Formats: sequence, C-alpha cells, structure tokens
Amino acid sequence: MSYGLYTPLPIPKEPWVNISMNFILGLPKLRKGRDSIFVIVDRFSKMTHFMSYHKTNDVMNIANPFFRDVV
Repeated sequence: MSYGLYTPLPIPKEPWVNISMNFILGLPKLRKGRDSIFVIVDRFSKMTHFMSYHKTNDVMNIANPFFRDVV
C-alpha cells in the first residue's frame, strides 16, 4: 500500500505559537496520588512544561492551568 510522501510540519516563526502536547501514563503514584504527566513542548524554542496529574482528571482540569493566560 502506498501512502505518499511525508509532509514536514511548518517551521514556527516565534515561540509558543506552535506547540505539541502529550501524556506520560502508567507511572507509579506519588504521595498526592498523581500518576501521569502532561508534557507541553514549544516547537520553536524547544522549551517544555511538565505537569503532574491524576490519570482520571478530565480535559478541563488538565488544560485550564496551562491555557488560562492565553484566552
């Protein structure tokens, strides 16, 4: 099966305009019960943020601390 060529992502021109987000799950629980990490990477500067969470948190609890200053 042929799927075609890869298309490269556009190169960002300034920081915090193009980001990637991912989760690291299945970690041992910390004292506060957190067992996952939300990872945000700025594609321009390669700066990262790591936030610990409970795996059962919903998307609003996860996104609000990071995006509250953006809106």
